[in-house]
Amino acid sequence: MSSFKTKLILLLASSSLMVPSVISAATETTDTPPYTYSNGFIQTYVHGTYVPGYYLNIDDNTVAAYIPGGVGLVAVDKDAVLPEGSRFLE
Repeated sequence: MSSFKTKLILLLASSSLMVPSVISAATETTDTPPYTYSNGFIQTYVHGTYVPGYYLNIDDNTVAAYIPGGVGLVAVDKDAVLPEGSRFLE
């Protein structure tokens, strides 16, 4: 039993020494992921804003818009006519 405890202690000690080096070895990415999972919902990155939902055709004509009245943020075509009180997000 003593041999098992010694091996376990050595394993824990060596793994705790490796954790900081593994964390520092992780590289930062400069690219923003097109989709993220946050607060239980998938969100799509639309020109600087994460919009709730999964949108497939995001191009230069797609913008994020805020539509009041319970709709919230959506991704729409920049030429779309929005309801009164709505606004495009930059």
